[in-house]
Amino acid sequence: MTKCPSPRADPTGSYIDGGDLASMTSVKVLPIQYYPFLPFPANSTIYSKMSDFSGVSLKGKTAIVTGASRGIGAGIAILLAKRGANIVVNYVSEGSRKRAEEVADEITRVGTKAILCQASVSNLDEIPRLVSAALKISETGKIEILIHNAAQGLEANLVDTSPEFYTTHFDCNVRGPIFLTKAVEPHLPKGGRIVFISSAGARLGVAGQTVYAATKAADEALVRVWAKELGQSHGITVNCVNPGPVATDQWFQSDEQFLKDMQPLIESTPAAPRVGEVDDIAPLVAFLCSEDARWTTGACLSANGGLYN
Repeated sequence: MTKCPSPRADPTGSYIDGGDLASMTSVKVLPIQYYPFLPFPANSTIYSKMSDFSGVSLKGKTAIVTGASRGIGAGIAILLAKRGANIVVNYVSEGSRKRAEEVADEITRVGTKAILCQASVSNLDEIPRLVSAALKISETGKIEILIHNAAQGLEANLVDTSPEFYTTHFDCNVRGPIFLTKAVEPHLPKGGRIVFISSAGARLGVAGQTVYAATKAADEALVRVWAKELGQSHGITVNCVNPGPVATDQWFQSDEQFLKDMQPLIESTPAAPRVGEVDDIAPLVAFLCSEDARWTTGACLSANGGLYN
């Protein structure tokens, strides 16, 4: 496991590292009765079931996964490694370093390379660190895969939305991916893959998500635009995966009222009355990163049990 140089501390402490709210809220995990729709026992590991066997091979490729220290990002990083990819495990703060190290250790155990890189995509000065880290472990001198997973996801009604709240979310969820992609693009080979993790919030119209929903809708627009800009000219595919509610750390740190408000939505999920799990998301991302997905681009694929299309 290799480490890239650490940037300065993030003074805001406001960046969500793959769903990391630990440094931002004093909300405690609620009693288990508030989580009636879990798809697995409450004490199980959220990304432990994913198999290392699949027809999808990413052997020898290098992937940057932003916000990879926990939750969906950690699950994606580990599964791509199990498919053969070398991984840049991005995290933002010293508070998430230990979790990032655990993810990197899991990756090296499956036999591929992992490099830790502390950087905030909200800070344009730190974005080059991710590119440098990826090139350090690349077997080809290229960066074949870019996963935009890290995001800000706090809630605020319209009347409570401040310019600072708006800027913080758009800097992380939209501006960051734009300029990270711009930095990575010269190193993406023909057949390169870019995948966004979007959200049901982009389309569902959930109260309290004025800014968050707008950022995720913007990400979907970027997918469609870049599929055209980078397609025929560069041979790169650009897609996104849209999860619904997923049982990650962030879900367990939700407040009681939010969970009560979500209950009718979850009960009406067509596939099953449950929230998703990381295992429902990561394999779809792995597919989009593979050669099998060469004819899929500009697509926003739902992985939410049918909550929306």
